Amino acid sequence: MKKITSLILLIWLCSASVLAQQPDTASNNAAIRQMIKNYEDAWNSHSPEKLAANYTSDATWVNWFGAYYKGRDDIFRHYKQVHNTYFKNTRYYTRAVEDITYLNQDLAVVHVRTGLAGDERYPGQTFEFRRMIVVVKRDGEWKIFAGQNARLEKGIN
Repeated sequence: MKKITSLILLIWLCSASVLAQQPDTASNNAAIRQMIKNYEDAWNSHSPEKLAANYTSDATWVNWFGAYYKGRDDIFRHYKQVHNTYFKNTRYYTRAVEDITYLNQDLAVVHVRTGLAGDERYPGQTFEFRRMIVVVKRDGEWKIFAGQNARLEKGIN
C-alpha cells in the first residue's frame, strides 16, 4: 500500500509540474487577440507610433510586395512614409484570427485574415490578406517579432 501511495504522489507531483509549465492559453489568446485589435485601431488612426509599438525592437516584417523591414525603427519609418501618402485614407480590418499555435509559453505563430480598402494606388479596390505573425511575450506583453503579409487572389479562402 505504501508503494502505491508513493507512486500516486509521484504521478501527482509530476502532473502538477507539467501543468505549471503550460501556458495559460485562454489568457494568452485574449492578450494576443487584443494586440491584433490594437494594431487594427492604430492602422485606422494612421498612427505610425502606435503601429510600431506592436513590434519588438528587433522585429522583422515583409510586406505584400516582398519589401523587408528590420527593427522597430525601420518599421516605424515605413509606416510613417506610407500613412502620409497612399495609405492615409485606408481602412484596415481584421476578418478572423485563424489560429494561434504556441511553440512555448512565450512564443506563438498566428495566422490572421485581414482586409484593406482605400489604397490610393488602387482606387475602389479592397484587398484581402493572410498575415502570418510570430509573436513573443516579453515583460508580460505580446508583441510581433516577425511577420509577413500575403495578398489573397480571388477565390482563395
